[in-house]
Amino acid sequence: RDRGYHGYQQHNQHRMLLSMPGDADSLSDRQCYVRSDFVEVFAATEKDVAARHSKGAQKLMLGQIGIRCIHCAHLRAKDRAERAVCYPSSISRIYQTVADMQRFHFEQCREIPDETRKIYKSLKTTRPRGVGSPQTYWIQSAKLLNLVDSENGIRFGND
Repeated sequence: RDRGYHGYQQHNQHRMLLSMPGDADSLSDRQCYVRSDFVEVFAATEKDVAARHSKGAQKLMLGQIGIRCIHCAHLRAKDRAERAVCYPSSISRIYQTVADMQRFHFEQCREIPDETRKIYKSLKTTRPRGVGSPQTYWIQSAKLLNLVDSENGIRFGND
């Protein structure tokens, strides 16, 4: 699996990691690790849309950007721990969405390897001094990844 920040295809679905080369300059070690080893960005497929609507959840559009746990993404929705997949309404919500996943999902997800969990828990949550807010960095990096806000949530800018 190509783990670069430029994105990769799997099962004809556009997906990529949130991590970027500048993360360490603005984010805590733990946030850097989450962005490189825990979550991915993906464009919703027809299958995602159908699964979401069958649960009566908020409306989801084809191609809308979601964020999901890379460790349990292969499981059926009903077999994943809570908040395994989230669809933030705007790029300004990505930071809070991932923070919620850290709080509610990563503690419960049984697919995260023990070694990965151990590293995660050992990493510092303090960030480098003298940099702007982490929320601002998350917004700027989302734009660099070609994510844009639309009437129907976040999309890839070239869609």
